[in-house]
Amino acid sequence: MGKLKSFVVTFDNNKDVYQTGEVISGKLIADVTEGIKARGVRVKFHGFAYLHWTESHGSGEHRRTEHYSAQETYFDQTLTVWGKDLGDKAGESPTLPAGYYEFPFRYQLGTGLPSSFEGGTGYVRYSIKGIVDRPWRFDHTTKCAFTILDMYDLNEEPSALTPSGNQSSKTLCCLCCASGPIELQAQTDRGGYCPGERVMVKGSLENNSNTRITQTSAKIVQTVAFHATRKTRHSHHTLSSAVGLGCRGRMSGNIGELVLPVPAIPPSKLRHCSIIEIDYVAQVFAHIEGPHLNLNVQLPIIIGSIPLTTHHGGPPQPGYGPTIPGVPDYLGATAPPLPPPPTYAAVTGGGTNIRDGDDSDYTMGQLTFAPKYMYYDWSQHPQP
Repeated sequence: MGKLKSFVVTFDNNKDVYQTGEVISGKLIADVTEGIKARGVRVKFHGFAYLHWTESHGSGEHRRTEHYSAQETYFDQTLTVWGKDLGDKAGESPTLPAGYYEFPFRYQLGTGLPSSFEGGTGYVRYSIKGIVDRPWRFDHTTKCAFTILDMYDLNEEPSALTPSGNQSSKTLCCLCCASGPIELQAQTDRGGYCPGERVMVKGSLENNSNTRITQTSAKIVQTVAFHATRKTRHSHHTLSSAVGLGCRGRMSGNIGELVLPVPAIPPSKLRHCSIIEIDYVAQVFAHIEGPHLNLNVQLPIIIGSIPLTTHHGGPPQPGYGPTIPGVPDYLGATAPPLPPPPTYAAVTGGGTNIRDGDDSDYTMGQLTFAPKYMYYDWSQHPQP
């Protein structure tokens, strides 16, 4: 960078995860080897959601590309930590002398901010950019992202204690002769979970056909809806999976207990964001031998930031959740023991390049980012 040996944003106490309403504090550090003529040194705080994708339509000379996008801004504020205020054009620009500088900054976050999210097609992103504002030259810039967490409290969701149950059936047809129905019933132990906890799935099969059900399986699926101005696009990601028992023809039985760990993921819905929506479901499948489509049931679940603490150690709570015949009862969906202290865990899958249209090829800083989420490590606090 010539006159600028290093230029970096740091957070006080290395804290890079914040809740809404907190104050961000840190330093913009610059190591200047030779004086730089500059209007000022600034720190920009930016929080926004953005999505974009393209689709091709037609063929040949009639082929066209449609762009779909949407954006909403949560905050966009620039503070001057040295030099002339932004927009002050009076007089000559000062010179930032050679030296090592630490420019402190503080920024008050508002409330009602969505959790950070990186989803390929779209994202909710919060960043801090340091800027050396130079007249008639390209600015020196450095950038880093940080995580904001919307503290979604499961204790405020009545349905979080209620098991999510469902059932489905189908009849196989072979050589124009219909066999008896296959029925799959399943439910979770409750309706709400936090990262680090486990979704426990139980269920039963009734196989009135002559065809074997080779196995059952379950998985947690994250569905993201990206709402552009004229269209909505969905993406689906499997987060964890497990395999259960099958069933021979003309037999019935339980599928076993399928355990689905919840990884570090954002809370359900992505509250306070109107263009990106996140839902979670536990899907249970009966794998039918031969050329038949598998039977499945959908069990919607809620992912939060603060785990259930209601009714700890108490008796089973009456009236919670539908009881499905043949499926073992989960004792009224009593909440788990008191949770372990939370930590922050980065989302799996690696980081995302956060360089965008406002950055140049010379932007410095930490340009790879993976958001972090509340995570409750039950390895030292076993769940029942």
